[in-house]
Amino acid sequence: MTTLARVTVLRLAVVPVLLLLLLFFYYPLVRIAGLSVHFPAFTLAEFTAALNPVNSAIALRTFVIAASVTGLCLLIGYPTAAFLSQLRGTAKKVVIFCVVMPFLTSLLVRSYAWVVLLGDEGAINRALMALHLIDRPLELLYSRAGMMIGMVHVMLPIMILPVYSSMQAMDPMLWRAAQGLGSGRIRAFLTVYFPQTLSGVRGGCILVFIISLGFYITPAMLGHSSDLMLGNLVANNVESSLNFGFASALALVLLGGTLLIFLALGGVSLRAKGAKQADDADVPARGSARSLSRLLPSQLADLTPAVALSGLRWRRQREREQASGGLNGRHLLFAFGTLACIYLVLPSVIVVIASFNGRDTLAFPPTEWSLRWYEFLLRDADWRHAGLASLKIAGTSGLLTVLLGTAAAYGIARLSPRNEGRLFYGLALAPMVVPTVVTALGAFKVLSDLGLYGTLSGVVAMHICLSIPLVVVVMVAAFSTFDYRLEMASQSLGASRSMTFKRVMMPLLLPSLLTATLLAFLHSFDELIITGLIAGTKVVTIPIKMWENIRNQVDPVIAAVSTLLILLPFLMLLLQRTPKGAHAVSPPLHA
Repeated sequence: MTTLARVTVLRLAVVPVLLLLLLFFYYPLVRIAGLSVHFPAFTLAEFTAALNPVNSAIALRTFVIAASVTGLCLLIGYPTAAFLSQLRGTAKKVVIFCVVMPFLTSLLVRSYAWVVLLGDEGAINRALMALHLIDRPLELLYSRAGMMIGMVHVMLPIMILPVYSSMQAMDPMLWRAAQGLGSGRIRAFLTVYFPQTLSGVRGGCILVFIISLGFYITPAMLGHSSDLMLGNLVANNVESSLNFGFASALALVLLGGTLLIFLALGGVSLRAKGAKQADDADVPARGSARSLSRLLPSQLADLTPAVALSGLRWRRQREREQASGGLNGRHLLFAFGTLACIYLVLPSVIVVIASFNGRDTLAFPPTEWSLRWYEFLLRDADWRHAGLASLKIAGTSGLLTVLLGTAAAYGIARLSPRNEGRLFYGLALAPMVVPTVVTALGAFKVLSDLGLYGTLSGVVAMHICLSIPLVVVVMVAAFSTFDYRLEMASQSLGASRSMTFKRVMMPLLLPSLLTATLLAFLHSFDELIITGLIAGTKVVTIPIKMWENIRNQVDPVIAAVSTLLILLPFLMLLLQRTPKGAHAVSPPLHA
């Protein structure tokens, strides 16, 4: 096959995803722009209203809250990632489980867990009163503090994972070398350790900040009415007054601010495999050399005795630390990491325990133990129908997303040396950057125009658009690390392209495919904002049903449903089996 023909095939692999996004993602954004100015007429009245002092204060509050959540996640997540990078064996697996469990758990469930914890009869107030630290319950629920606690809990795994990935890529001998050359811990951290983790810090901060800007569920469940954010304001104008023009102007303000922040922090990057390998071999090495050279006196830079003495100085420092017997930085790091793990896992544990409450009202700890709410779920027809609808939508959209996303990822990874490969990658990842409430508003109008409002087909199409970035990120990383010489060798021995994919590429890529499938399925199953706006009254999923019940009354049946949703990702993980001889790919997310 000629080079031109091969490039054409790769472009065709990306086309289905681009067409789908063009119709159900990019065109809705254009529709929002039109609605905001009352196209075909033209007026800026909606923007004038959107930027009045009251709404400007809400916009400013939104960005301040998002920045605060990002800062808190970095302060908690960086030491936790460092703690995780120091562990080995079973302890490391346990901590990874503590980080991944909330990441895979439904957003609605995690927010609901804090309702159970922060309420007047919740676990925190009961514990403080039992210890006689307070005389009456603290006002934690429906407050700025409660909202921040919930948002940080939701976002923390997204900060920890990319930072931990960058720490794992470091050479541990650099820290030892820095201390051996006479550097103190703080100086070694600032000049050697931290600069090498900046890529993970940058990626985590971008993801956390952008997602926090579009928060809707957690502020509505845990925050006070005075903590209204732009996402809530957009949704309220659509649901209550159907004021699409004003809502569209607000959505564009939110979108514009999000894109400015995203571009200011560096945007999306995609490198070719060869370029990445060159980077890995050259740039970090030069950066590390520069970092260490700042610690080494210039007159000793080229002297072999300085290198010889470094090991002795490091060993003496270690002996002094061990002889001191007191608390040192390592002990403090382990204590902090343990507390962070408890913070991540405790809400889910509390919800599971609360689900066995035998009374009609939610309380923790339960005064009566019973399975009555699980029995209620099995008998209630509405919950059964909602569960079947969720499984049908998530299964269909998950399968289609993996098929389309894998084909697109293959084309993007092979086209990555070209500018068009980087362009395709940015276009495929765009739904990850745009706040969901903005996408939902545009989807509502477009699906209504196409006659797909309130249909399973419309819901599935939008879920595919939102899940495409997850699959593309995972599979581009998998294809980028795949040795294409194996593919060439297979075809040179007479195998067809389909046989090469089935017998050579598929076994090696299977772990990444299973990971992409899991993420796409769970993302679709958990989706609430878009589904609630475009499904109408005909399509009711588990998240919509939960949201309706939580808004009316917080009863123990939600705890039972939440427990089942907590178990769902782990049941799916048990179905994954890594083939013998295959190596799982666990790529970092690059924003």
